[in-house]
Amino acid sequence: MKMNKVILTSLLTAAFSLTQAAEVQKADSLDQLLNIVKNAERVESRETQQRIQRFRSEKNQQQKLLNDAKAELVREEERSDRLKKQFDTNEVQLGEMAEQLRIKLGNLGEAVGVVRQVSADAAATISNSIVSAQYPGRAEVLTELAGRKEIPTIPELRRLWLELQTEMTEQGKVVTFETQLLDKTGAQVVKPVTRVGTFNLIGDTEYLNYNRRTNNVEEIAKQPKKPTGVLSIIDDYTSASGFSLFPIDPSQGAIVNTEKNRETWPERVENYAGIVGFAIIVVLAIGLIIALERLGVLSATGAKMKKQAKSSTPGNNPLGRVMSVYMANKDDSFENLELKLDEAVLKELPKLEARISIIKIFAAVSPLMGLLGTVTGMIETFQGITLYGAGDTSVMAGGISSALITTVLGIVAAIPLILLHAIVSGKSKNLVHMLEEQSAGLVAQHTEGK
Repeated sequence: MKMNKVILTSLLTAAFSLTQAAEVQKADSLDQLLNIVKNAERVESRETQQRIQRFRSEKNQQQKLLNDAKAELVREEERSDRLKKQFDTNEVQLGEMAEQLRIKLGNLGEAVGVVRQVSADAAATISNSIVSAQYPGRAEVLTELAGRKEIPTIPELRRLWLELQTEMTEQGKVVTFETQLLDKTGAQVVKPVTRVGTFNLIGDTEYLNYNRRTNNVEEIAKQPKKPTGVLSIIDDYTSASGFSLFPIDPSQGAIVNTEKNRETWPERVENYAGIVGFAIIVVLAIGLIIALERLGVLSATGAKMKKQAKSSTPGNNPLGRVMSVYMANKDDSFENLELKLDEAVLKELPKLEARISIIKIFAAVSPLMGLLGTVTGMIETFQGITLYGAGDTSVMAGGISSALITTVLGIVAAIPLILLHAIVSGKSKNLVHMLEEQSAGLVAQHTEGK
């Protein structure tokens, strides 16, 4: 049916082509027109037969391809069935062989697990041990042994035993050896290094750090300051012979290494005090200057007044000026002289009490300024927690610690200012009391003279 449709379509196409050909060629007579039509019909008939033949050939070829594909499908399905059966058979055989292996191994399988576990633990211990600075490359062998699933060989077990024994033996030794280390500038230099068991590495006068990630020995940028004199002890240890004291780090360098991040008080003040902290320092400095100036002036004035009390000649000091007033008005009446002396004493009081109240004000203001800085720092810390969360507690603790720096500064400023204010105020009151006492004595002397 399909073939008939194809033939019909071809004939219609040929007829249409003949008509076009007849229209294109011009004929002078009816005979010429008839010949043209006949020739065109023969050509189209031949082309139509060729098309029909080609269609039939392609149809036969497609049928052959389809038959080949069906045959290939059948063969592959048969092959799949064979492979599936073979797979099932292999699974059964594999299970039987695994059971036979388990029976033959007996407790050896547990021994393999123990060896792997011990190798992993030993590799972790050795990789973190400062002994690896002297004997590098030991952990890699044990790591490879810990990751293997095969039964370890006798040489491998002996190597595990050797590394464990080496680590235990080296823990009790103090050894000096030469190795490459990174100095504080980042340059690699070869220097003698002393290893104290598995606790510390030291150079000539300082602790050294063993970087376990890069397997490098490094100089520490900041050496520990506590206990006091620890670096001088290291110097004595490296230069002494025989037995000598040495401060070890039981954390195998972790405590010494933290000194790189430990800040001194000047660094904390510089980094975290802020505007409020520096304002407290300025207040403390001004208060100390005023207190020391007042202390010096009052001490000198007190010495002059004590010397004046033993002399009848008025001098250039508060008591001398009061005595000058007495000498100038000693012939006046008792009431008039008393008023003149009281006036003279009152004139000296501002000089003796000058700027002492400022010290007291600074001592009272310093803690309040410190509290202000702490509150401001706490607000900034909690704002950071609000924005970024509190996943890292060390960040929060560091922020609070930084905020408390100003409180410490305020208290540190207030304590000496309060003490100095008490001392200066006491000296001033003593001098005022001396003036009043001497003034009363002059009045009494005048009364007795009358």
